[in-house]
Amino acid sequence: MKYLLLVLALTLPVFAQDPGGPGLQLIERLNRMSPAERRKLLNRMPSDRRMMLEKRINNLNSIKPEAREKARKDYEYFQQLPPEKQKEARRILKQIADLPEDRRKLVRGGIHNLRQQSPEIVQRRMSSKTFNERFNEDERKLIREALDALPSQTEVKAQ
Repeated sequence: MKYLLLVLALTLPVFAQDPGGPGLQLIERLNRMSPAERRKLLNRMPSDRRMMLEKRINNLNSIKPEAREKARKDYEYFQQLPPEKQKEARRILKQIADLPEDRRKLVRGGIHNLRQQSPEIVQRRMSSKTFNERFNEDERKLIREALDALPSQTEVKAQ
């Protein structure tokens, strides 16, 4: 479970970034370069962008290959969504990213778990007393919106 939450925590920021921002493909390309090539390219960038890319490269390198592959598939699927759906997903994911860390982790975990389920189970869980006690009204709204905007895991696997 901790492993799956880590993957979600690392992939959601990729989706939430601005359309012109560095995607997973750029990060993977940088990661495949030799250290000298990567350093040369990164040194030409503004320091804030360089630091952000270095952090994402380090995060990507810290996860297992199968999780990295899952992140790549999620990203590719996301890139195929219509621009308006991508924009909506970015808005939702930014709101989630702005939550306090403990709540952000809980909301991301809830989204991840629900994305694994059938629509019937999702509906049942989101109607449960436990769910309503665990998440406040704003968090429940974000989770609903995220489930509507993000592909389910079965959609990504079908790709």
